[in-house]
Amino acid sequence: MNDVSIWSDLVKTKQFEALELYETAASGERDAMARSILPGREPPSASLSTASDPPPVVPSASFSQLLPTDSEAVKYPNKTLVSVVATGVIGSLTTGERREQRSEDARYCARHFAGHVVLSPLDVVLARLGTSALVDKLAELKEVACNQIDATLKDAVLANFSKESISSSKPVDRTIDNRYWLSRLADAALSPAADGLLLALDYYPTPAEKLPEEKQHGYKKRRKYDASLRPSAAHGSSIFNIFVNVEFTNTDPPNVAFNPLIGATDHVAKYQQAITNADDLLKFQSTRLFVPTLSFHGKGKNTKLFVSILSCDRFEFAVIDHCFDSNKFPTVSALLHLFRIASLYQLGYSPLFIYNFTSPPPGFSVGDAVPAHVVLGAVKVRLSGKRLSQLRSTPFQRSTVVLEGELDKQFPDRKGSTYVVVKMSFIAEGRLWREKIIVDALHTANVQPAPAYAPKILAAFAAHDSPPSGPPNDSEILRNGKRPAGALEDLPAMVPRHLELKDVSSAAEFLATAEDLFRAILDAFRRRVLHRDISVNNILVADNQLLIVDWEIGRRFQEPSSAAGRGTVTGTLDTMSMASLANRDPLPHDDIESAVYVLLKVLTQTFVPPADQEREWATTLDTYCWDDPDVQPKRLLNMRLSMWMGRNFMDSTVGQTVRIFRSSGHATRAQLIHSLLSLPLPDQRDLINSSDYDTILSSLQGLVEQAVAAVHSVDASSLIWGSAKVVDAGQEEI
Repeated sequence: MNDVSIWSDLVKTKQFEALELYETAASGERDAMARSILPGREPPSASLSTASDPPPVVPSASFSQLLPTDSEAVKYPNKTLVSVVATGVIGSLTTGERREQRSEDARYCARHFAGHVVLSPLDVVLARLGTSALVDKLAELKEVACNQIDATLKDAVLANFSKESISSSKPVDRTIDNRYWLSRLADAALSPAADGLLLALDYYPTPAEKLPEEKQHGYKKRRKYDASLRPSAAHGSSIFNIFVNVEFTNTDPPNVAFNPLIGATDHVAKYQQAITNADDLLKFQSTRLFVPTLSFHGKGKNTKLFVSILSCDRFEFAVIDHCFDSNKFPTVSALLHLFRIASLYQLGYSPLFIYNFTSPPPGFSVGDAVPAHVVLGAVKVRLSGKRLSQLRSTPFQRSTVVLEGELDKQFPDRKGSTYVVVKMSFIAEGRLWREKIIVDALHTANVQPAPAYAPKILAAFAAHDSPPSGPPNDSEILRNGKRPAGALEDLPAMVPRHLELKDVSSAAEFLATAEDLFRAILDAFRRRVLHRDISVNNILVADNQLLIVDWEIGRRFQEPSSAAGRGTVTGTLDTMSMASLANRDPLPHDDIESAVYVLLKVLTQTFVPPADQEREWATTLDTYCWDDPDVQPKRLLNMRLSMWMGRNFMDSTVGQTVRIFRSSGHATRAQLIHSLLSLPLPDQRDLINSSDYDTILSSLQGLVEQAVAAVHSVDASSLIWGSAKVVDAGQEEI
C-alpha cells in the first residue's frame, strides 16, 4: 500500500471518528435544545374547541416583516422567463427543458409562497434556527475572522466564486490551498488552537447530476444543488445528509421590497430554485423543524448573501449586502464556520429525535441523518427508518409524518417487542392540542372497550409560541402533555402498514379493512365523536388492525364551530363529502360518504388497464381530480352530483369507470363500486334532524349495515388484486 493510500485511509478513519463524536455530542445536547425551543406548556382545557382560532404565528422580533407580492407579478402571473441562468440545472437539459423547469418553479412559488415570506434581521433568523446561542457564537467567531482574513484570501475567494457560474469549471478548479473555497473561507474563523482539527461537517460542491435517491426514496427531480454542508465521512451528497443547502448565481439578487420568490425575472428565478431545493429537503427530511439555505447572488464585491430558513410554517430570510466587501468578509467567514460547528439541533433538526449517522438502516448511507429514536417524556421509541406516510406535496399549513417504531426494552415485565406507530404533525397553532382532546374523548367515553382503531397520543409539542390560553384541566394526561409510562401497556402490538396497493397484500385484507372502517365510524359516533377528515392518508393497517389517524379537525356531537372556522372548507378535498364541500354542519353520514370515496380512490388508482385502454383510462382517471390540491370545491360538487345512483349514473365518470372495469375483466371491482354508490347517500342526511342524537345514531346504524352489506356482496377470491390473473370478463354481470 503506497503512502497516498495510507493517508487516504487515515483521513477516512478520522472523518468517521469525527462523525461518531458529533453524533454522541448531538445526542447529549438534545435535552438542552428541547427545553429551549420546545418548552413544556400547560395545555388548554377541552373548551379550546369552542374558542376562536388564533391568527397565524408571525415573528414578533423587531424589524421583521411579512413581504407583499409585487403588483407586476400579480398582474402577469404566467409571464415567461426571458432566459435561464446556466447554473440552475444540470447541463444535459435542453434549453426548452430548462425553461420549463424554471416556469414550474415560478408557478409553484406563486401558488404557495404568498403570505408566508418574512424578511428579518440576521440575528432573528439565527435565533429562530438555533436559539440566541448561535447569535452569541457568531459574534465570537467574527472577532477571530477579522484577525485572520487577508487580501490574498479575499482575492482568491472572489476568483473562485466567479468560477461557480462557469458550467465547464470542475470542483478541483474551485479550491484554495487544496480546500474547497467555502471551507477555506470558513477556516478563517477557526481558532489557531484548533489547527489540524478534522470537523465532522464541511462544505462540498455537488456534482451536476441527480442525487442518488431515486430507487430507494423516489427522488426524481433533475436539479443541481450547487454545494452543501454535509458530513465529511459521507462519500457523496444525498438528500438525507444535506444540512445546509448552498446556491450560487452571478445574476443580480431579487428585489426584497416585495416577496422575492414571486415573479418570473432572472433575478427571482435562481432564488426560486434555491428555495424549491430547500422544500425538497424538508419533504424528505420530514422530522426537521427548519432547512437553512445560503444563496449568493451577484458579482464581485456587490454580491448579496441571502440567509434563509424554511419551516412548515413560513419562509424567513435575512440579507447580507455586499457580502464580499472588506468589512463583511468576517461575517460571511464566521457564518460559514458557525454552521460547521453548530449542534445538529441548531441546524434545524427536531430535538424530539435522536439521529443516527454512523450505522444507518438499509437504504441509507453513512452520513445520512436518520431518525433513530423519538423521545416522548420518559418514553423512548426506537425507529426502523421506515416512513409510513406519503411525502407531502405542498409546503406550509399542515405536514404529517408517520414512522414505524418499536419500544425499547425498558419495561422488565414486557414479553417480546411492541411495535408502535409514531405520528408527528406540524399543524396550525389553533389546532395544536385539538387532536389530543378529541382522541382523549374517544378513549374516555362511557363506551367499552376502548377503540382499537384510534391511536393514543403520548405527547404534543409545538415549535413556536404558546397554545391559546385556557383554564387548567383536571386530567393528568392533559396537564402534563404526556401519558404515564404505564399507559403504554394498552398499546397494541403492531406491524404498521399504509393502506395502499403496495402495502395491502390481498383483496381479502382490503375488504376487511373497508368493513372495519365503516364500523369504526359508527363506533366513534356512539362515543359522540366525528372524524371529519376520512382520507386515504389517514387510514393505516397495523397487523390486520385498522388505525385511523389525524383527528385534530374532529368534532364532538353538537360542538360549536370556532368563529374562524365558519364558512371554510375543512378536510381533504378529494374525499370530502358533498355537505362538507358546501360548508354544512357535520354529520357522521359525511364520514361514511368520505369512506366511500376513499375506497373508490384506492380501487381506481390501483387499477392497471389493458394496453388498448390505457389512453381512455388515463382520461377517465384525470376527471376524479385525486390528489389535486388546486381543484375547486364547486367542481367537485358538480362532479359528485352525477356519481350517486339515480343521477344519470351511467353517463357519469363512475359509469365510464364501471364500463372499463367490466370490459377489462375486473367485473368484481365494478360490482363493488356499483354497490357502494347505491347507498342512500348523500340524500339520506337531508332528511335527518341534525340536533337529534338518537335519530342520527339510528339512521347511521342502518347506513353502516348497508355499507357492510355492499362490501360483503363481492367475493374476495374474484376481486383481482396485485398480480392476480385476469378472470373472464363475462363471469359477472351487474
